[in-house]
Amino acid sequence: MYSSGNPTNIANPIKDASIRIDIKTTGGRLTLFETTLCEKLSWDELDVHFNLDPQGYLSAYTEKDVQLICCQADASSVWVVPQVVQSRFVQSLKWSMDIIFSWQFIRDRPKGKEIVKYELVVQDQDLPKPSEVMEVINGTANTFRIYNVYPRYFRVTGSGDVRFLEQAVDLVSGDLVLNQGNPKWWSFHDIDASAVNGCGELAGPMAIIVSEETPQGILGETLSKFSIWGLYITFVLAVGRFIRLQCSDLRMRIPFENLPSCDRLLAICEDIYAARAEGELEVEEVLYWTLVKIYRSPHMLLEYTKPD
Repeated sequence: MYSSGNPTNIANPIKDASIRIDIKTTGGRLTLFETTLCEKLSWDELDVHFNLDPQGYLSAYTEKDVQLICCQADASSVWVVPQVVQSRFVQSLKWSMDIIFSWQFIRDRPKGKEIVKYELVVQDQDLPKPSEVMEVINGTANTFRIYNVYPRYFRVTGSGDVRFLEQAVDLVSGDLVLNQGNPKWWSFHDIDASAVNGCGELAGPMAIIVSEETPQGILGETLSKFSIWGLYITFVLAVGRFIRLQCSDLRMRIPFENLPSCDRLLAICEDIYAARAEGELEVEEVLYWTLVKIYRSPHMLLEYTKPD
């Protein structure tokens, strides 16, 4: 059954990637930085002089499943928040502040889970001071630093979940810069970009992604989408319950379904039909109640169904 679905594992690389950095307060949520301009470089296509895995984190994976994601430092959208909104938002920074970093990956499979989104909330101890963020938004400063924003290594499973690479602990820190142009725009600079070879002049968000292979074929796509537990629940429990319903209370039906001979009972039924056709309603009623009494008494039912 499994082989008939042709569930051969095939590569499932990242086709597109985007990044967004939001800041959230009691006054709402604003997007500071967002870019969809990211290059996807396969490990086996990189120059042999570039070593993506100096610590040996990727030794358990094949090169065709590993990709280097290099994004531009400048946002692909401009900062066009009205001044009155900025002023109100800056006031709310005094009460609470969260910075949320979001990765979004697009793959071909599994069907229904092509888009994978992963949000990370920066820990309180790694956040900049609210006063530093206020100064940048107000225009008196142009940058603030965020520590330990996201892990350098990701693993996107075949079922569409994003997880940290188990043995990797490297976290990326960066500077958020509000460029004072016309119009203004944000930039994110990875302060450890030089530690990763292969991105060249791109110093924006970068990550090393392991996109696991997924099975192909009808059964393979079902396994990728619903996992083995979904397959178990669908086929084993559902089919098992159906069979159980068909066989439940079977002992109660044996006296009425497994009769030796039904000729006499059929003769009574035919007599009831004939009496109704002739208009002999009294005879029909007598025959009907006779049939009911036979079925109410197991002893009479056994006597009437004995073979001749």
